[in-house]
Amino acid sequence: MKQLIKLESTPNQSLTIRLENSRYEIVLNTLNDDLLSISIFRNGINLVKGIRVMPYTLLLPKHLQLNYGNFYFNTPDDEYPHYERFIDNHRFYYIPAAEV
Repeated sequence: MKQLIKLESTPNQSLTIRLENSRYEIVLNTLNDDLLSISIFRNGINLVKGIRVMPYTLLLPKHLQLNYGNFYFNTPDDEYPHYERFIDNHRFYYIPAAEV
């Protein structure tokens, strides 16, 4: 079952979370008023670094999602995810590997 990951409504944030017995570090950087980039590390290993965040787009490459699951942003009307709306209706989810 997908899991909501709560984010703060602040720019340039990072968090560490345990998912499926692994430690994930997620780093979100604000590039400008409309764009964010994300880096995702699993147990200290870089999975993706500095990729642009798009709505409803899986963030990990397919060859990684089979073992590690995947992440995506859910936003209304295909809006680009924005940190000021993380507490409102821009949501960040993790999908376990068994469900991808």
